[in-house]
Amino acid sequence: MMSYVTGLAVAVFILLVITYGVSSYDFFSSINDSLESELNSLDQQFTQNGIDGLEQFVEGRAQKNQFSRFTYILVDQDFKKISGTLPIWPKYKEWSDGWLSFGMGFNDYNNEKKVFNFLARSRTLDTHHTLLVARVADDVRQNIKLLAGSLLWGMLIMIALGLLGGIITSLITLHRVGIINDAIKEIMRGNLKNRIPIIEPLDDFQHLSISVNSMLDRIESAMTDVRDVSNGIAHDLRTPLTRLRNNLSVLEKRADPKNIEMVQDMIAESDHLLSTFAALLRISQVESGAKRANFSDVNISQILTDVVELYEPLSSEKEQHLSYIKSPECIVFGDKDLLFQMLANLMDNAIKYTPKGGSICVNQVYLELGKDNYLNIEFEDSGPGIPKEKQAKVFQRFYRVDESRGVSPGNGLGLALVHAVANLHDSEVLLSNVNFYEKENRGLKVTVRFTLDR
Repeated sequence: MMSYVTGLAVAVFILLVITYGVSSYDFFSSINDSLESELNSLDQQFTQNGIDGLEQFVEGRAQKNQFSRFTYILVDQDFKKISGTLPIWPKYKEWSDGWLSFGMGFNDYNNEKKVFNFLARSRTLDTHHTLLVARVADDVRQNIKLLAGSLLWGMLIMIALGLLGGIITSLITLHRVGIINDAIKEIMRGNLKNRIPIIEPLDDFQHLSISVNSMLDRIESAMTDVRDVSNGIAHDLRTPLTRLRNNLSVLEKRADPKNIEMVQDMIAESDHLLSTFAALLRISQVESGAKRANFSDVNISQILTDVVELYEPLSSEKEQHLSYIKSPECIVFGDKDLLFQMLANLMDNAIKYTPKGGSICVNQVYLELGKDNYLNIEFEDSGPGIPKEKQAKVFQRFYRVDESRGVSPGNGLGLALVHAVANLHDSEVLLSNVNFYEKENRGLKVTVRFTLDR
């Protein structure tokens, strides 16, 4: 907005300076032409009729005791007056191009004494005579002054109107952009059926909204197809997998003792596949936004405490040092079960990837950044960490860091579910490697940041 007003002011200023310069030049050109014309006429009289004819011509032009447009004076070689309306040869100031200026007192139209400013030009007629023709410059100066004032006021009015127009245009633009932004935020929350409203009459913004809506239709269709295929596969395979798992349980009871271990491995693989399909269906359900219907005020601090208490025995088995200081209660708007699942996944990952005897720190931090308040829930461990270039990829389904493959069990869906739940709650998940130990560059810090209402 300020750049627009500044640009407008500069443009108007340049335009007015040019207008002022051109107008001033026209004024002075007109004066110059009139003085030159008068001098040429007098010079012609002198050439044709001599000094007597010139005197008669000047006397004829002059009006005694009255103010006229031009004033004259014809002097001899000693600059003594021969004829004309000027009483004496003036003390003038000489400018470039032969311009002269001086001031002299005359009676005005009201017969009152007043000093007038003149612009003049002179010409030497012969070795004995010099002629000076002067014109009153006060009217020109007044016209230029009026012009400058008019241009200045015009500039101020144009800037004021431009500022007003800019404010109105900005408000209208911000309103329209706000409508588009609100619609996009709703879509990012998982409501893929939401669209940007189209308002008549159609303008550039409305045509843009129509194009964006068409793009969203295609994206929704493509995502729906992918989700339907994924959900269909998960649903179709979960039933036979469940049946297979049940049959394996029956087989385990009847199997020969030497085959029991093999059957148990098969049961474990079946459980792993079932958990993978269940996670896929849960992620799809979260990303669809259907779970927002179950939102209510939830004590996130109590959920975090429950998660830490639930996983504390598992951490003790690995002889890990788990630190957690219970913080004051904090309420967020969300789904209790999904929030518990998200925090449980992060706690499980911290324990899983922290080596025996390592350290885990769980913390709850309040932040005030600008006009917003935030709640950070942090899980910091002394595990191997995640390379910075791979941190953005770990939220993708089935993605696992190469170093963890074959070392820690998993299907690469845990952080994908965490990311989906965080998006559903208008939160963000931040990853950073930390120096958990002073001498070792290792460890991962996972932060879930919630925006709190003031």
